[in-house]
Amino acid sequence: VLSTSMAPAMVRELHRIRDQYELIHLHMPDPMAALALWAVRPRARLVVHWHSDVVRQRLAMHAYRHLQDWVLARADAIVATSEAYADSSEALRPWRNKVTVVPIGISDNRDASCDKLAASIRASHPGKRLVFSLGRMTHYKGFDVLVDAATRLPDDCVVLIGGDGELLGNLQRAVAERGLGDRVRVLGHILDHELPSYYRACDVFCMPSTVRAEAYGVAIVEAMVMGKPVVATDITGSGVPWVNIHGRTGLNVPVRNAPALAEALTRILREEGLRMRLGAGSRLRYMQELRAELMTKRLAQLYASIGVGQHEPFENTRPAARVALAPVVACTPTAVLAPIPTIPRDVPSVEPVG
Repeated sequence: VLSTSMAPAMVRELHRIRDQYELIHLHMPDPMAALALWAVRPRARLVVHWHSDVVRQRLAMHAYRHLQDWVLARADAIVATSEAYADSSEALRPWRNKVTVVPIGISDNRDASCDKLAASIRASHPGKRLVFSLGRMTHYKGFDVLVDAATRLPDDCVVLIGGDGELLGNLQRAVAERGLGDRVRVLGHILDHELPSYYRACDVFCMPSTVRAEAYGVAIVEAMVMGKPVVATDITGSGVPWVNIHGRTGLNVPVRNAPALAEALTRILREEGLRMRLGAGSRLRYMQELRAELMTKRLAQLYASIGVGQHEPFENTRPAARVALAPVVACTPTAVLAPIPTIPRDVPSVEPVG
């Protein structure tokens, strides 16, 4: 309903476990999880992870705003994924003093296991240079702009677009109707274990998103793991231009500008020195700022700063909940309970209690 999952059982489940954990880590926007929190009112400390403002459903926002504001007022801390998004978010403005920026980090999956499929992908496009793009087929991803840009790319270039969603059929038809099947391949869903091979195989990764609903761009980080240069869009108020630093990890171009997108892609494809330099910068940025280990360490420090693991647990709290290393409640549409990743032991403030 309105692009969000509805799980009424979440209220019952949260009520059942309300006294078992001293920390709830709530990912927003998620109306169902926010409603569960409001209905149950657990005593646990609350960290709100702010992934995006509600951008498109403006009518629904009139009903949701009061619940959203209640959650933000209740929060002990709020996590934003980039300084740029935190500064531009109207919803977070009254609570800016609670906001800590913790960039999303991912694990390093760069190993030899994906080489065979990567070689096969390249072999299926002999003599071609590959542009890879990935994302859910929805309104803000800008794949239609990338298809327009593909008509301006060199003849020895093929654009591979992966992802599933409500607009997949529309994109496939648009490519077929324009006779671009030799330039653009719309792949549909790519299995998780195959994704690293596509990043490995490509010469450049492209994220042509168009609005702030693209708040961060995790797919960019996935490309950075593989040391690939990135062409993305300069979305005002989004974290995308922060993740992809213009001139260091890739190039950023104006939103919905197919000629500029094509020009940036062509430049990286043609200039080997630039491609190698930006690829190296991409990998370096990942290593310095965007690793999963850094994200978990920063979260552990935030948990400690609001007192998690530093006081006596609630009555009937199971022992694991006495420390910040315990699982936390992650109220998401798909799961009520989820463990946080292993927190590095070199964070003194989160050593186990007792």
